[in-house]
Amino acid sequence: MKTLLWALLWVFSFSSHAQTRSEQGHTLSAKPEIKVILPASYSSEQTKDYPVIYVLDGKLNAQLVASMLARLAVSQGAREHIVVGIEPANRLHDFAPTVNTDPRGPVGEGGGAPAFIEYLESELIPEVNSQYRTSGYNTLAGHSIAGLFVIHAFHSRPTLFQAHLAFSPALWWSTRATAKRAEQYVISGITTPSFLYLNIGNEAGEMKSVYSGFTNTIARNRSVDLILQLEEFTDTPHDLTMTAGLYNALTGLNQYQQGQKVH
Repeated sequence: MKTLLWALLWVFSFSSHAQTRSEQGHTLSAKPEIKVILPASYSSEQTKDYPVIYVLDGKLNAQLVASMLARLAVSQGAREHIVVGIEPANRLHDFAPTVNTDPRGPVGEGGGAPAFIEYLESELIPEVNSQYRTSGYNTLAGHSIAGLFVIHAFHSRPTLFQAHLAFSPALWWSTRATAKRAEQYVISGITTPSFLYLNIGNEAGEMKSVYSGFTNTIARNRSVDLILQLEEFTDTPHDLTMTAGLYNALTGLNQYQQGQKVH
């Protein structure tokens, strides 16, 4: 634990220019808060375009991702990215694709993810592309119920993001509806190249069993176009799996981007 705390303190010593604003979307009834963090070289390299990583639960996670990317970039372990943090007005509603009917969770919550992903595709991403020098290569990252949204995006809009990072995704949500649809999508055959990172911590019971079944199905049925990276942190609690897996997720993403010749 001391090692983890020191690592976090060191990562947060790297900073970059950030811009925060509230975004009123035409496709959403409630506005998310958007935070854009630009890489260190953005102002000095005026002709350079950058890949973008969209980070869900932006208030908690965007600076963490930006700082880790900045540190990796110093050692050529990752490309510099524009980081866009997205903080929803209603987390469960906006990130969950279906209304939950499982009594072990908040019954009646969820169902807003289809509208939220439409907002990302039709409003936020085009605006980011118009305001900043982007390369057209987009990554989506999220943890827990936001990780479930990442899986929703992976199967429902397979060309919207070129890489997907899901940390301890809540695949059990609403009788596994999203997990089943993603499995069906993979089994049917993938034609769009993609990178998918998944991890889990010391979760047990339904959370672990659904995750294990899902990852086994994806691993067995994926096409060569899907690069899959799986990790399990047996001593790490649910709330820290994004922190624990972020380094490996971003270095794996970098290796994939090298193969795709992303600049």
